[in-house]
Amino acid sequence: MEIRKTMTPTSHKGVPLGPETEKEYIYFTVTYNHYRDVSTSQEVVMRDREEMLECECVLSLPASYTDDGEETPLILSFHGSGHRVCEKENMIGGICSVFQCVDAGYAALDVNGSELHGRTIGCFEHLMAAYKAYRYAIKHFNLSKQVLVAGASMGGQTAVNFINMFPNIVTAVGLFYPRLNLDPVEVDGETCIGSWDKVKFQSDVGYTQRQRIAQIHRFPSEEWCPENVIGFNSYHIRSFINRDGEKVVMPPCPIKIWHGTADPTVDYRISVEYIRSIRRSGCYAELRLLDGVLHRTNNVMRQELLYWFNRFV
Repeated sequence: MEIRKTMTPTSHKGVPLGPETEKEYIYFTVTYNHYRDVSTSQEVVMRDREEMLECECVLSLPASYTDDGEETPLILSFHGSGHRVCEKENMIGGICSVFQCVDAGYAALDVNGSELHGRTIGCFEHLMAAYKAYRYAIKHFNLSKQVLVAGASMGGQTAVNFINMFPNIVTAVGLFYPRLNLDPVEVDGETCIGSWDKVKFQSDVGYTQRQRIAQIHRFPSEEWCPENVIGFNSYHIRSFINRDGEKVVMPPCPIKIWHGTADPTVDYRISVEYIRSIRRSGCYAELRLLDGVLHRTNNVMRQELLYWFNRFV
């Protein structure tokens, strides 16, 4: 069932975002299989199964949208930590990052993820829910089958994982200060911490980020399990080490990253090295560093994201 609301959405802190953001937002729910078999057992028994969960989703259509004629381009815009999709609280997740694109004629879609608080860190369940939401959106609305993908912070990790799991439907991706590495990474001789390093207890959700990663990636204990994050640790997907000992990444589509050099939450050097790794493969990527900018989205990023996506429609 769809719920259509004309409203001013709220931030993750419950503050209205401003009158210019008042639009109609369409909330709906999809059902997806969240079961994931990470066992290596060779027993001749049935292991795979379906364990169905529901996920709340939100869609924003531009004023130019029509039910027939030319398809409206669709952006999958994934939210960062603290943001979520929640109809009861007027929260719209990652759509907040692409308001300029919606005003310019794009539709935008986000999903809450596999938990009520939406902090799913690019995991398998989040990607499955997002794909089901995409299928629902293109079935019920006149939207493009090829999509553009955006993501901010933790949503950047979800975005990169999504384009690598479903490369046939993605045209290009734009990322704001993305969290790309679950584990620590050495860049230019210095260690950049990953999500796994964050062991401070979060009172609002009741656990540390390390505990959450161990939970959603099905670690057999709270010890790091590299096998279980294959396909979901964005920095390492489609990568190899060349004969010069350099990391090489081969993404399935063009990528652009915006990152502030004063970001205290996600080290911008990870984005620098990630773009270097892509360029070593000969694939196309752009990096926009913003001097002195913190861990937040600003109008420069939003406007340039629109110009970036306009190249591909």
